[in-house]
Amino acid sequence: MFSTALKELPPCGEAVGMVLEENDPGPGISVLLPGHPRLANDESDQVFHTGAILAIIDNTAGWCIRDHPDYVEGTSMATLDLRVDFLRRISLTQTLRVRAECEAINDNVAFVRATAEDAESGLVVAAGLATFMLGTPSGLEPKIGPV
Repeated sequence: MFSTALKELPPCGEAVGMVLEENDPGPGISVLLPGHPRLANDESDQVFHTGAILAIIDNTAGWCIRDHPDYVEGTSMATLDLRVDFLRRISLTQTLRVRAECEAINDNVAFVRATAEDAESGLVVAAGLATFMLGTPSGLEPKIGPV
């Protein structure tokens, strides 16, 4: 379930039309992504582009870390590793559901498991594992040391 701090979508999620699924009873978080032509692999086949699925899994996986009890509010993060296995294609007439759960935070690394599925049938489209570095610099100014 979503904590109050998770009500705002990440910028990428907003840009592609991601919607919070607040009533999902499972652990972690769940988001929906309705199909749209801008998410197409190409005009002829009308399926979700694997890059779009990958980006939403990455965003949802990073976002769910904020719901873990060991997460310290305001801690920045960056994706260290993301492995996604694509099992089947999904038509843009369907809605994609991405579920992600932060399984552990050890020191400054978070471990997340995620799936993308057809929201109607529940068929898994992609499965992913990700690790995130916590406490990464997030300032806009580059930090350049002595030469």
